[in-house]
Amino acid sequence: MNGKPWTDVQLWRLIALHADSSNKALVRKLGHSYSSICGTATKLGLKKSPEYLSSIASKTGVIEAGRRYRFPKGHVPLNKGLRRPGWFSGRMRETQFKKGQFPFNRDPDFYVLGALRVNADGYIDMRVSFDPGAKGWRALHRILWEDAHGPVPPGHIVSFKDGDRLNVELRNLKLISFEKNMCRNSIHNLPQPLASTIQLLGALKRTLNRRRRNEEQNRRSA
Repeated sequence: MNGKPWTDVQLWRLIALHADSSNKALVRKLGHSYSSICGTATKLGLKKSPEYLSSIASKTGVIEAGRRYRFPKGHVPLNKGLRRPGWFSGRMRETQFKKGQFPFNRDPDFYVLGALRVNADGYIDMRVSFDPGAKGWRALHRILWEDAHGPVPPGHIVSFKDGDRLNVELRNLKLISFEKNMCRNSIHNLPQPLASTIQLLGALKRTLNRRRRNEEQNRRSA
């Protein structure tokens, strides 16, 4: 996306026009680049309407071109109900993984108890189990805290004094309540322009969701 900011009027026009307009047309109408149109629409959760998608498919011949490759209604698969325990075709048996086999292209240090990883939220996890019914990974900072101080009381979390989720030294950990953590992460602690933008996006998403639900209800009742 380019760095050109969106005005409130442009955002509302994008919401109103996106469902039934091509992105190229929106570039001309809104004065933003193609990538900016696509990125902003994705952030707002905007989708093209079924009618627009159908019209595009019919113009490009996608529907007719693909019809010949579809299974007809009521088609019965050739292998329906067919069970062949222990059956292997050709050299399939030679190339299948054996029970308990370790993939040759994986780091063996990762598949041991005590292995560490950084999860999608930026916290360090430790491998604590391989049991299918158990939780295989736990937050390392929580493990260290509980080893030193016992179980975390209900309604509390283990937090980081310096805000660095990778700094899991015990002296950098502290226990805080859910309430205090919520206040600390409140939107009101953000700079006013950023807080206003987040609130505006939230309002736009709620408006879009209401519009989408109303359209679905109208189609069902039609």
